[in-house]
Amino acid sequence: MKKKRFYNNKKRNTKWTEPEKGRKISFADKYIDTGSGSDKYDKRRKKEKKPLFTKEHFEKLFKYVIVFVGCFAIISVGYTAMDLYIERKAMPAQENAESSSADLSNVNLKIKSKRIESLSLDGGVMLSAVIDDTVSSGYTSVTFDLKRDDGTIGYDSALATIDMYGAESSPAIALEKSVAQFLANDILPVGRISCYKDNVAAEGDLTAGITVGGKLYEDANGNTYLNPKSDTAYNYIKGIVEEVRAMGVTVFVLDNCDLPEELQADYGGGYKALAQRLENDFGSDIKFIEGVSVSITADDAKDIEKQWNKKTKGISGDTAFIVSAKDVDAVKEFLDSQNGINYIISE
Repeated sequence: MKKKRFYNNKKRNTKWTEPEKGRKISFADKYIDTGSGSDKYDKRRKKEKKPLFTKEHFEKLFKYVIVFVGCFAIISVGYTAMDLYIERKAMPAQENAESSSADLSNVNLKIKSKRIESLSLDGGVMLSAVIDDTVSSGYTSVTFDLKRDDGTIGYDSALATIDMYGAESSPAIALEKSVAQFLANDILPVGRISCYKDNVAAEGDLTAGITVGGKLYEDANGNTYLNPKSDTAYNYIKGIVEEVRAMGVTVFVLDNCDLPEELQADYGGGYKALAQRLENDFGSDIKFIEGVSVSITADDAKDIEKQWNKKTKGISGDTAFIVSAKDVDAVKEFLDSQNGINYIISE
């Protein structure tokens, strides 16, 4: 007879007094909870080796490189643009902190100028058209007559001598406002003065003009001239420069400084003597340039170069060529291809 045991497996893993909780224990449980269990043979098991750089890793790294290069390029372009803006807009550097103005008299200016009528300096509609045309035509400067070849004055002046001579004619009605707008558009305003050739002041005051036998001297074309030795004549020119400088113009082209040959021995004249005297009075914050007139009738590139070299041979120094041309575009193209030529073109 089989011996009966008092227990069996029917109620194994159960408790009579409490409900079942948890889950069945699995062999892999020791690998789930950190720190629980151990396997001394784990190190001996062969494990699958993963490659250092997978396709996913390479794509991710490539995206990081692209983003880095893009950010670097944006920052570089930004700093470059900022540097260019600062250089373009910044005021000229001063030699020392105590000086209130730069030494403009020794600056080597590059003038690529268009000659305009003084009447267009109205500070309004006509001026806007001049600015647009100047920029689109590739000029960096504009030149206007303050005192014309016939002696008339091309701006609205408050000088008593100009009023006394009745010299104003078709003046710029808003010169100071126009100069400010030129500078705001990075266009250099240049004032031209016909210094000694003058048919107005010389007749208005004989002490300022050159006289022969008590009468005003006239050349073959009927032009009269101011006397370089006369303080009245010098102060007249000086007064124009001083008044216009206060309106913002700092660069002046002194033209017609030479007298006819038959007068030079007795009266002197010349650009150097006049410019030196003006620089002594005004200091270094103003620039004077000698004006030299040149007429180019050729329209072919080779002929323009040949004619230019012939007419400007031997001319050097601080000079601005006042050019009249048959073909303005062709002459301008030639002048732009040359180094160190300051020009003022009449269109």
